[in-house]
Amino acid sequence: MSKTNPPKIIKILQERGEIDDELDYALMSYLLKNRGGGFTACQPKLVEIEGDKKAIVMDIDSTFVDKDNLLMGLGIVGNIFIDYDTLRIIYCPSLEELQSNIQKLKDHGIIPQQRPKGKY
Repeated sequence: MSKTNPPKIIKILQERGEIDDELDYALMSYLLKNRGGGFTACQPKLVEIEGDKKAIVMDIDSTFVDKDNLLMGLGIVGNIFIDYDTLRIIYCPSLEELQSNIQKLKDHGIIPQQRPKGKY
């Protein structure tokens, strides 16, 4: 991941899709190890990015388990880009950027909502 800015999306090739369990687990592990707890990659789509490359782009939701053991989400705080051919991370926002975006949601009065368990 050499980029400090997300790649430019040229075209959306598939608006909605699914990823396999192995990639879902790898992304969860990456976010946990590199950005800390409370982030969930969700809603994959296939895009063409600059350089005539394909990538999977996923939203990053700020998530937590509440006192009733329900998975809750505050909202989308960034996007993670994965190279379609190699499944390597191309771009992920810094922890500081993710935290800043969480604060923006809170400042706007966004209330956490329940999220489905499993991949979403």
